[in-house]
Amino acid sequence: MAGLPHAEETGGLSGAPLAARSTEVVRMLARHLKGALPVIGVGGIMSGDDAVAKIAAGAALVQLYTGIIYRGPTLVGECRRAILRQRRRSN
Repeated sequence: MAGLPHAEETGGLSGAPLAARSTEVVRMLARHLKGALPVIGVGGIMSGDDAVAKIAAGAALVQLYTGIIYRGPTLVGECRRAILRQRRRSN
């Protein structure tokens, strides 16, 4: 990937820098798949609001990875509460 920003760095990009782009990809996949396959929202989920954004974009599930590393297991409950709150508002 010569010429791309951060191309010379070791490791991959993860966490918050991926949030907006990964949500766009979730939205695109959900629109094209039309429920044929579940979409799992990943990338940059650091808060309950981030999890809600992935669900709102069409994800059936969310994967927490970097957020767990930085926020710890309390992030799971925060995401659960935020998603339930959003579902109640929508109904």
